[in-house]
Amino acid sequence: MRLAVFVGAMVLAAVGVSAQTADEAAIAKIRTTYQTAAGTQDGAAIAKLYAPDGVEMPPNAAAAKGRAAIEAFHKAFGQQWMMHGMTIASSEMKVTGDRAFDVGTYKQTLMAQKGGGMVDDHGKYVVLLKKDASGAWLITHAIYNSDVPLPAPPAPAKK
Repeated sequence: MRLAVFVGAMVLAAVGVSAQTADEAAIAKIRTTYQTAAGTQDGAAIAKLYAPDGVEMPPNAAAAKGRAAIEAFHKAFGQQWMMHGMTIASSEMKVTGDRAFDVGTYKQTLMAQKGGGMVDDHGKYVVLLKKDASGAWLITHAIYNSDVPLPAPPAPAKK
């Protein structure tokens, strides 16, 4: 009898671990898809990773609310900057039921579309996700900011 209870408990534990692992893999795939889409400057592909009412909160810009606004933000960004590489590395992820968060760091090299100046950027991010009724994970909120200081303000004009 004790053996049956033990085996039953082990099966239930394995099923829980398996579901957790599947959710974590799905979230990791979203991270990889975002990285690829950002690298090719595909604003439409990035927007599809978000819930319809998702919010992206980029640095030095207003929050983009909804897929259309998120796509428009990335298209406008692509007109100013060309991405030459992006890597996203998760340092912590937690799934609780149909909600999850992913925290980590990013690195990217940007080239100005006008003038060609290069910027090596790195920073951190927090992404909140929700599993929808179909079982798909979607980003509800994403915020990221750079560890690179802003450039010094221009010197005051001499009189």
